[in-house]
Amino acid sequence: MASRRLRGCGFLLASLILLLLMFPALDAMATPMLLIAVVASVFVAGVIVVHPGRRRVTRAVALAVIQIALTAVAVLNADSSFYLFTVGLGLATTAVLIVYSIYCVLRYVLEATHITHDQIYAGICVYLMLGFAFGCLYYLLNILQPGSFAVNVSKLGADVPDLMYFSFVTLATLGYGDTTPTAKTARALAELEAVAGTIYIAVFMARLVSLHSGPETPRGVVPDANPRKSEPTSRIV
Repeated sequence: MASRRLRGCGFLLASLILLLLMFPALDAMATPMLLIAVVASVFVAGVIVVHPGRRRVTRAVALAVIQIALTAVAVLNADSSFYLFTVGLGLATTAVLIVYSIYCVLRYVLEATHITHDQIYAGICVYLMLGFAFGCLYYLLNILQPGSFAVNVSKLGADVPDLMYFSFVTLATLGYGDTTPTAKTARALAELEAVAGTIYIAVFMARLVSLHSGPETPRGVVPDANPRKSEPTSRIV
């Protein structure tokens, strides 16, 4: 079971990195169905690989189906006033799917009896998922409140904000200045993402790595520094 999860979470991490690299190209292709199908597949896989049970997998698949169906309706009604409403619902469903995937993966990490490489991979996956979740929220906000983001054309080379790129730049607290949140809600979201990303890396991931103990040592147990000694290990109080 451990080896299966190791391969699964490693696959999930590779899939998230690949999605991050491919996202600009998929977005530029102007084929929403393809982009949404890829996103849905990756985050449903994020639920499946941590073996949360059939009920949670069913919920994730249902969210993905709703997400794809709403996108299809939006594409078919691209010239109507119904378009923005449907796109907004689709983005909201996407955000819910990503948050649900984060919940399942994070629960898998927190419920582990010992920390191995698999939990480390899962922790990194959660960090990347946070970037995608906030990116969806930025896209949704830009639909509900147009003009929430200003673009420095001289830096970005276009007047359309790349909000997924902005999300990951904010998550990493880089702040290049090519896209700026102007609305109060957008600024609040950006502040929340920057704080969440910093705290997650500084506290949660640092603690997770410090507890990494290999496949046999339970979490909270200090391994024997001298393997030749037969004295029992002591627990962290």
